[in-house]
Amino acid sequence: MTTELAFIEDVELRNSIRLDISAATNALHNGEWKAATVLAGSASEALLLWAIKGSPDLSTLEENPKGPPERWDLADYITVATSLKLIKDNTEKLTQIAKDFRNLIHPGRAQRLAQVCDRATALTALAAVESIASDLSKLPVG
Repeated sequence: MTTELAFIEDVELRNSIRLDISAATNALHNGEWKAATVLAGSASEALLLWAIKGSPDLSTLEENPKGPPERWDLADYITVATSLKLIKDNTEKLTQIAKDFRNLIHPGRAQRLAQVCDRATALTALAAVESIASDLSKLPVG
């Protein structure tokens, strides 16, 4: 079952992220490890971007990555979301690991690290997106 994401009011965005999570879950069940890892990482990135853009505390941060949030990368989203207390520390740790796995989509990186996407990377990436969604669902509304 795909996470509902009812806390996202924008129906189009909510459905888009849910479809990515659903596709990642289906890929996991089909043994498509790279697809599951990358799609779950993409959904994590989308959830964090949504939460950061909606945070009233974003302007209070002492240090922000350069440029608008839409130009940041997943590492930036993780750092900022943690600083804003949008995600818990354990979610941050899990998402950092998933980020590294998602980067295995780059053949050169996978070759340099002698690492490939497998069931473990897919499960980790899906666990990260579920943990992010759980944390965000518990934030106060408005």
